[in-house]
Amino acid sequence: MNYLAHAYLSFDDKDVLIGNFIADTVKGNAHRYSDEIRKGIRLHHKIDAFTDSNFYFKESVKRIDHKFGLYGTIIVDMFYDHFLAANWSRFHQDTLPRFAEKVYAAVLTEYPILPMRMKRMLPHMMSSNWLVYYADANSFKNFFKGLATRTRFAPNLHEAAEEIHIHYQELNDDFLKFMDEMIPYVKNLQDY
Repeated sequence: MNYLAHAYLSFDDKDVLIGNFIADTVKGNAHRYSDEIRKGIRLHHKIDAFTDSNFYFKESVKRIDHKFGLYGTIIVDMFYDHFLAANWSRFHQDTLPRFAEKVYAAVLTEYPILPMRMKRMLPHMMSSNWLVYYADANSFKNFFKGLATRTRFAPNLHEAAEEIHIHYQELNDDFLKFMDEMIPYVKNLQDY
């Protein structure tokens, strides 16, 4: 799951959202964050573990060309944000642009304590409006092109953008079944 899904799965709890949103950029000890932000960081890790072990997610990874190897999970993570955006009205009462505004505003309230990597990424994320941009299935050309330039061992990663078009309906179906399991999983967590 990528940024949009982690934000959505925080279910409008601001501090949990902040932790869930920044978790991948938090390195080492999270003591400097409030209990609620740390709760969001822990939730992020539980969501990732659930995702990696989920049948439908694994089916989606199998659909991706095997030449991408271990990057198949990253590709599907990003594609699932597209399918969340494309099916947004099924999941949230706010429009996607309005939801994105709220997410950016919430994260900005804690800007001074954000990890440096998130501080560097957030202005670009906001100016390009990544959370809304995911709704365009063609957006992945730019995402994977950029990722390929930063990744030594994935020279063909720029070709991954085509995979969403090749397997669109199957990936969308996998995603919807996945969310039918993910949402109750997160809502039923007692402690994270």
